[in-house]
Amino acid sequence: MAKTGAASIGSLAEELAAAYLIKRRYDILERNYKTRWGEIDIIAKDGSTLVFIEVKARRGEGCGLPQEAVGRQKQYKIIRMAQQYMHQCDRKTLEQPVRFDVLSIRWQGDVPMIEHIPHAFDATDLPV
Repeated sequence: MAKTGAASIGSLAEELAAAYLIKRRYDILERNYKTRWGEIDIIAKDGSTLVFIEVKARRGEGCGLPQEAVGRQKQYKIIRMAQQYMHQCDRKTLEQPVRFDVLSIRWQGDVPMIEHIPHAFDATDLPV
């Protein structure tokens, strides 16, 4: 893996995540959707389900598993951003099922190990 900076690792991880999802027939709607609360890495459709995906990456396990970085505060922010996205779309978007996934990528040497966690958290788990 030639890229070593945190931003480079993040960009590479998002590219790998998008390719992983496309290979599994997800329709990527948005990447790096920005709001005043932050950014949603990937917004996609899995069949009729609207999926908001947080991509987390680590080069080792010294800082824990990547998905452990998506705590309650981060979940709350993602839910807020998802609500904003849905309200900016047409009415049909508000009626679709919604899911929140985490896509975890960690490298073992130069080999990325991808773990996709569908339904990683739910909007009903947190006060909105």
